[in-house]
This record gives sequence, C-alpha cells and structure tokens, in this order.
Amino acid sequence: MRKSLPAVLMVVTLAGSACSSSPPPDTRPLGDVTAQPQECGLISRQAIARAIGLDDFLASGSRPGERFDRCIVSKPQSDEPGAELSISFDDPSALSLDELESTKQHDRGVDLPTGLGPGYTAQYEGKKGLSTYAYAWTPDARRRLSIYITPGAPGRDHRADAIEFVRQLKPILLTPSK
Repeated sequence: MRKSLPAVLMVVTLAGSACSSSPPPDTRPLGDVTAQPQECGLISRQAIARAIGLDDFLASGSRPGERFDRCIVSKPQSDEPGAELSISFDDPSALSLDELESTKQHDRGVDLPTGLGPGYTAQYEGKKGLSTYAYAWTPDARRRLSIYITPGAPGRDHRADAIEFVRQLKPILLTPSK
C-alpha cells in the first residue's frame, strides 16, 4: 500500500520537531567552582547554573568576606519549597563517624574516588525526582562538607557534579589552616 507524499512529509516533520523541541543536555564540565562571579562568597554562579540547569536562581547563605558555611540555591518565586542545590560546611559536624558510616550503608553510598575520601556519594528518590548528594569529612569526622543536587539539570551526571564540587572545595574547606 502506497502512502501519499504529503502524509509521509507531515510524519517526518512532526517526528523531527518532537525530537528537537528541547536542547541537548549540557555535558560540559562544571569548570572552576569558585570562579567569579560568585554566590554566597565562594561558589561560582556558572557552576551552579550548569549543575541545576537554571540561569535564573536565588542563592542565599554566607556573605563575601565571611567564613563560608552554606549556600542554598532555589528557583525564584517558586511554589515548590526546597533547594535545587545546597552546599554546606559544618564545623563541627553534627554527625559522628559512626552516624556517617550508618547513613552511607542505609543510602547505599559509594566511596568518593581515591584521594578525595573520606566520604561518599548517594542517590535517593525525592519529591522532585532523583536527588544526589555527597559527603566529605576530615579523618576525625570533626568537619563535614555536604553537597545536595535536587534533582539537577536534565541529562547531567549529577554524581560527577557532586564529586567535582567536593574535589574543588575540599582543599579550601576541609584542609586545616596552618
């Protein structure tokens, strides 16, 4: 059975437009997570935008010149409460080494890559979809860095993004001052 040429063209056109309606995922590296311009006195605006997939966002937390302790990033004027990205530094950590290990077991955490530990990453199903987090801490568990990406930019490797935030922020936040 032969189909008419206009019908075939219409199907091809609709299929092509359906596939091209959304831009491809941004798979570029986060880049320097402390580059200018910064939010919360430390975190690169560009790195935040890539990780969460939004150029328009609100960031609150630490202020330039203050000791960094948190950066909470959310959608502006959103009816959905909650952060898209949360980076916090706890000194002292509210969690003991036993509690961190127990949480890792419960959440089926995966150790950070060699040289970045102690710490782990994990994923869980949240209200907004699959969320990713990474914890890194000092060997005595006294200080802890936490990165939460909820759920993150579509198509990105959120675990890799969380690990990259840890890789770049660990020397700044978890290395003892001399």
